[in-house]
Amino acid sequence: MSAKPDRAQGASLGIVLATYAIAMCGTTMPTALYPTLQDEYGLSTAASTQLFAIYAIVVLTVLCIFGSLSDAIGRKPVMIIGLLASAASGVLYAVAADAPMLFIARILSGVCAGLVTGTATAYLTDLVSSSARGASISSVANMIGLGSGPALAAFLTYFVPSTPMIAFSVHAVLSGLCMVLLALIPDTVAHRGRGLKPSLPLIPRFALRDYCVGGLMTLGFAVMGGCTAMTSILVVRAFGITDLRLLGLIGSLIFIATTVGQKAGGKLVSEKAYLGFAGLIIGTTLIALAPRLHGSAAVMVYLFGLLIAGLSHGALFPVGLGIVLRRIELRHRGSASSAFWVLGYALTALGALGLGWAGQFVGESMAVTWFGITIALCSAACLLLHRRWTRSAAQGAQRS
Repeated sequence: MSAKPDRAQGASLGIVLATYAIAMCGTTMPTALYPTLQDEYGLSTAASTQLFAIYAIVVLTVLCIFGSLSDAIGRKPVMIIGLLASAASGVLYAVAADAPMLFIARILSGVCAGLVTGTATAYLTDLVSSSARGASISSVANMIGLGSGPALAAFLTYFVPSTPMIAFSVHAVLSGLCMVLLALIPDTVAHRGRGLKPSLPLIPRFALRDYCVGGLMTLGFAVMGGCTAMTSILVVRAFGITDLRLLGLIGSLIFIATTVGQKAGGKLVSEKAYLGFAGLIIGTTLIALAPRLHGSAAVMVYLFGLLIAGLSHGALFPVGLGIVLRRIELRHRGSASSAFWVLGYALTALGALGLGWAGQFVGESMAVTWFGITIALCSAACLLLHRRWTRSAAQGAQRS
């Protein structure tokens, strides 16, 4: 008798995972194409990083305003609205005639991510009935989607050069298909008829300490924001690599490393968090060092830094998400997961904007060096705070 519900739940889980990954894929497609966009639309380096950062700012805004929406009207409607924004973004990219249209398309992409990120995390956690497992699989879907975007865009553009924006057309079609599939599966939230009422994503008072401890593990989002906005430009300008396929693979590297880190290092970091922070320190130090080197050594050190930083970030942030959600009941889960992603995207925007701003004054290479040093120092500070807060929490539990 239970086989049918199990199969139905498995189908729902697969559809939500695929939808989440495809939605995230569209958000990173421009990454490998920034040099092309600069040439085609006359964008400066600062404008390119702003094009990335405006996405993160929009995500942050949408999460803050509508972070609790799926708790009120259900997970499916919010996911479908997000996918509509994604499809519209793809169409605008495909027909863009000037830079303002690119920014509008990027804004719509941010709307999609803002609606889908927290909602999909809550949807998956509902389906598996485990905050730890829900956090784990949602973060894997997130990073698989983000990592596939640069590679898909670069390879499609390389093999179909006559249609430079073909990847965005393909993604618009995939978004439409996901909407159809979502319509076929059940929701996990009973509709309470409150409508489209904006509400901030909030953390219950009893879980504030969990939010602070888990929030420390989001620092790697700043690395992802900065490196995603700057990597393809740096690789072309400083390292002399112009092959579009290589740019796509390099743009995907930190996301691939993050995905591997979640599976390979999540359990280890949940027991020994200092290893994750130590990895961030090492990875960002290598990123800072790379532009000061020359030739193939510079490229290898930079890629190795991206790899270590990505692995460490991947091991850290799902553990942090699990900590935030571990005591949150279903009716507040969408709000709590959105609150976690608010912090992550705030750091993403800060990393991209900070690196782009510094690049205007000291050049791309020196900006990357100072960026790496800053994140390494912040990682050390987060490590010290994490040890202090977890120690005080353990002492408080012993007294009680």
